[in-house]
Amino acid sequence: MKYFALATLFAVATARPMPQDEVAPSEPAPSGEPTPTPTPLPTVGLHPNGNAAKCVDVRGGILQAGTAVQIYDCNGTAAQKFSLARGDGQVVVTGTNYCLEPDGHWNGSPVRLKLCNKSLLQNWYYTDDDRLAVTGAGLCLDLTEGSDANGNGLQVWQCGDGNTNQVWTTNMLFR
Repeated sequence: MKYFALATLFAVATARPMPQDEVAPSEPAPSGEPTPTPTPLPTVGLHPNGNAAKCVDVRGGILQAGTAVQIYDCNGTAAQKFSLARGDGQVVVTGTNYCLEPDGHWNGSPVRLKLCNKSLLQNWYYTDDDRLAVTGAGLCLDLTEGSDANGNGLQVWQCGDGNTNQVWTTNMLFR
């Protein structure tokens, strides 16, 4: 019993709250090497089948989740500026946290803005033959009915060689 009482007394005597002026370490000290800053992706305009007069456009310039994506005359607004990389990645409206995402994994699914969240439907692959494909889905960004009329909504459709509705060229834009 004396041993138990002595052990309890020792535990109580050595336990103490941290004084107010002490700060608990939150992370290890820096190693001296700076963290590299990622290179920003270029801002581009997306054009259907090489038609530089027409651009992928956020309908009405409304930069919020759920807004449809369409074809429109190029006008240089923020609604027509995107950041993307060749290969896998998101297609982001430049300067926002909104990404292109189809409503589903089926032909004819409309493409809309959604908050960027790394979902599978936001992972696009820009191919060497200028198609934007949803990675692993076999679906490509598609100019609905092949029409480049202002306001024509964009969709995804099964990727097909020679389908000019799925060819998207880019041009570098200045921010």
